[in-house]
Amino acid sequence: LPGRPVAGRLGQPTRSVHRDRGSVVQRYRCDAGAQTRASAGTRGDSAPRAALRRVPQSPLTYLATGRKPQPAAARLACGGETTPAGALRRMLPDTALLHRILAAGVRAPSAENVHYLRFQVRRDTVGLFSTDQGSWAEHPHRRMLALLSCGAVVENMVLRSAELGYALTTTWRPTPSLPDLFVELHWARTAAPPDPLNHAIETRHTNRRFYRRAALSAETLARLTIAANAVPEAELLWLDDPTRRALALKAIRIAETERFRRRALHGELFGAVRFELGWQGSCGEWLPPAALQVELPMRLPFALLRHWKVMRAANCLGMHLALGMRAGYLPCALAPHIGLILSGGEGTDFGNFQAGRAFQRVWLAAASEGLALQPMAATTALVRQKPGDGWVSADAKAKLQRLLAALCCGQRSVPYLLFRLGRSDAPSVVTERRPASDYIS
Repeated sequence: LPGRPVAGRLGQPTRSVHRDRGSVVQRYRCDAGAQTRASAGTRGDSAPRAALRRVPQSPLTYLATGRKPQPAAARLACGGETTPAGALRRMLPDTALLHRILAAGVRAPSAENVHYLRFQVRRDTVGLFSTDQGSWAEHPHRRMLALLSCGAVVENMVLRSAELGYALTTTWRPTPSLPDLFVELHWARTAAPPDPLNHAIETRHTNRRFYRRAALSAETLARLTIAANAVPEAELLWLDDPTRRALALKAIRIAETERFRRRALHGELFGAVRFELGWQGSCGEWLPPAALQVELPMRLPFALLRHWKVMRAANCLGMHLALGMRAGYLPCALAPHIGLILSGGEGTDFGNFQAGRAFQRVWLAAASEGLALQPMAATTALVRQKPGDGWVSADAKAKLQRLLAALCCGQRSVPYLLFRLGRSDAPSVVTERRPASDYIS
């Protein structure tokens, strides 16, 4: 309107008269800017024909008396708060996007297909907590497996955040008084292009079939190595030369045999299988029998072996040796490639966490190439286990330690996970996941 400029004190109304029609325009000034409204003049004229233009306001303050401030997402879109040069402005993605990011994290692999974690959503961060830390002192191998899974969860979330226009950064062990808080997650807007590995998050799965023996190209292995090396302190070691391959196969056979020979390991192995589902269905937690790829004639005997008395009697006939060969040695011996994930940090929790991130990147890169992969975690897990009480025997643990030391000869990093890689048909059943909302608090 062609009225006079707004004048007066902040927070106090000022008045200006429309030159043509005489209506009174009352304008309110405040630190957020000015908002106008028209009231009838002394001559009873109606409001001005043209709509009053709203003066732009600062997004950090109220538009007018009694109006609520804008949310953080709106503040960012309008310019928001200023940050020091080069600093990232932290903000939490909106609810829908955050749910997509957390759902991608839950899609990460985990021991026994169970995630022992929870997300705690705060004002501008999300905390990733462990829910089984109480068992780590008695069972240190579960600590290693949980940290590997945690790293894979975070890597998935980093990739999905980048797809949605956010950069995800982490703070490791931010609160010493909360030992079950692994990582604190922070987001900031970014224009960086997303990583193509993001598209394999939903298609990645474990394949326990026998793989074709044809070797992969050197270029394919190089791309997987690059994916792993993108994580600081982590690296991928291929065990394709005859000497290292023989050492790896021996270690895998010893570890898998122990799982059927020792009572506590047997209970942990078969306790994760949901035999009540039959040999066709899948589930969102634990392992469906169909995912194990057990041959049809062996399904009934395998189901009976979940009873320790039956297993112990069968072991007198060497059943644990046969199962160790079938479950570990033979699939890896027929696979064209065996890999080993290592990480620095002298065996610290953070090095363990970084190994999980690197392994997840390798697995996603393999899924993008249409390759089959199966982690063989028993070897490195039993090395960290306390011997006795039905768990790994002291003799088997000593043998595994020597074999892993020979595998890593000349390497400063710590071994965390063996896996086999190749090409194969699709598995009969792919395990599912619980919804992300089950893990949010």
